[in-house]
Amino acid sequence: MNTYGIEFNNHTENIVAETPGKAKYKFYKQNEFDDFMEFGDCLKYVRCFLIHKFKVSDLFTHDIEMFKRMKELRGIEFAHIGMNIEVNGRKGTIVGSNSSLNLDVCFDGDSYISNCHPYYMIKYFDINGNLMKEYER
Repeated sequence: MNTYGIEFNNHTENIVAETPGKAKYKFYKQNEFDDFMEFGDCLKYVRCFLIHKFKVSDLFTHDIEMFKRMKELRGIEFAHIGMNIEVNGRKGTIVGSNSSLNLDVCFDGDSYISNCHPYYMIKYFDINGNLMKEYER
């Protein structure tokens, strides 16, 4: 999700949304303008600007030691943050690990982290897109 700044009557508020239009509508609903103003009329007074465009790297872990520990305990020393994988047919990127000793993955098209077991229906790819390792259970 992207972060947008919404300006309205000398007030600025940050809204997280996929598009500027969705950010404006979220602002409109959160401030309950629908009680006295149509959305189209509200747009005349609202200014929207992009503050931060979402990148998968925004989700990358900062706890490298936890990731190293997970790799060692799970026996997947070849894995690394930023590695392309496929889980049950869905392509994604490893962004870290979690306290369950599983992978944190951001799937293509998503803007959030999913918890994935490192052995369940997963394919690991090298930098050139070649299959390195595959687990099929």
